[in-house]
Amino acid sequence: MLFEDNLTFLVLKVLITFVGTISMMVSTTSFKIIQKKAVFAAVILVYGVYVILSTLLIIYYFGYQRFLWVFVLTISCPTVLLLRNISDEPFAKLVFTGATHILASLYIAATVTLVNTALRGNELSDILLRLLSYLLAALFDFHFVRHIWLDFVGMIKKGWGVLSLIPCAFIVLSVTVALYPEHYTKRPLSIVTVYLLGAVIIAVYFSIGSYLYLQYSRLRSKQNKEILELQLENIRRENSDIDALEKQTKIIRHDLRHILSTVATLAESGDTRAILDFVENTAELSEDVPAPLKYCGDPILDATLSGYLTSAMDAGIELETSLSIPNVLPVDSSELSVCFANMLETAIRACMELPEGERKLSVRCVQEPNMMLEVTYPCDGSIPLDKKGLPQPPDGGLNSSFRSIASFCERHNAVYSFTADNNLFRISVTLRGRS
Repeated sequence: MLFEDNLTFLVLKVLITFVGTISMMVSTTSFKIIQKKAVFAAVILVYGVYVILSTLLIIYYFGYQRFLWVFVLTISCPTVLLLRNISDEPFAKLVFTGATHILASLYIAATVTLVNTALRGNELSDILLRLLSYLLAALFDFHFVRHIWLDFVGMIKKGWGVLSLIPCAFIVLSVTVALYPEHYTKRPLSIVTVYLLGAVIIAVYFSIGSYLYLQYSRLRSKQNKEILELQLENIRRENSDIDALEKQTKIIRHDLRHILSTVATLAESGDTRAILDFVENTAELSEDVPAPLKYCGDPILDATLSGYLTSAMDAGIELETSLSIPNVLPVDSSELSVCFANMLETAIRACMELPEGERKLSVRCVQEPNMMLEVTYPCDGSIPLDKKGLPQPPDGGLNSSFRSIASFCERHNAVYSFTADNNLFRISVTLRGRS
């Protein structure tokens, strides 16, 4: 039962479907930091009013059946465009996500209508079933799908243009099968066709999931390779330090024989003052033994910090470090190491382009109230930022590092910031914990 003569009910049903669909979209979308929240709320409110008025006018003048043919153009497409302006997602990926949720919403709405018809329900039961269905769908997306989507699929940047065509084509096909030549509730055979098409859609999405998982595995392998290369470089550096320490120890051991011989001679002569003066002068030998540097308890992250900070010192960069790193990291240490490595590599490369006297690097990490890493180094003037807040260096050489930092933050509900003021460029990453 469609209750096409009840205009208020139809508008309310469309509004619930719209809010439920956009809730599912929002739950699996990464958003940029919204500075003007009041303006954003006003835009959402105005758009909600537009949805109600446009639905009311179309149904009143053209009928509910005509509205079902055009709702994708009047409501769904503008919703995706609205999300584009407040989302960090690439547009093609956002289209894929939005179209997938619209497709899922079509089946939720159709199923509610069929269940309410089978139970011989009224308008109230339809509304209650619709509210419950979309609430469960939104909660499922937020608590289960969101983590998989942002962590698993968030790393994949290519191929979304072609993939986005698949749910769009299925939406057109589903609407056509359900509404032509008349509504599916009036054609029992069409109901079977609609759900057979749903089975095909599930099979296709299973294939898409397999494809995305293959891409994800490749990217993870590449990331693990980068981490292993960092660890290998640090092991080589540590071996070099051990060789230097061994040579230094041999020298001290050789000198120690002469020291003991001299002390023995002075002891035989009974000159206590001379012995004390000699021991005091030779005590500085122990200061020549380099102390091992350790920045945190996690071996992977410690190796990364040790490797890059040692490289900075070897390059003649003046270092200022204040690192308070928790023993239990809020995210996987491998991914955190890659993020830190990108930040430090960016800073070191920028410092190397400066005259020797101006090479300075500040690295600071705090763990309360949220873990934050901040890297600061000198820069000449301001650096332009794109719409995502990512720097756009003239040569483009560091773009991949900046994108990698932003990608890490998207996957782990973190906040990144790139600012340039007072001839200093600052990169900061704040981990807000898993959402």
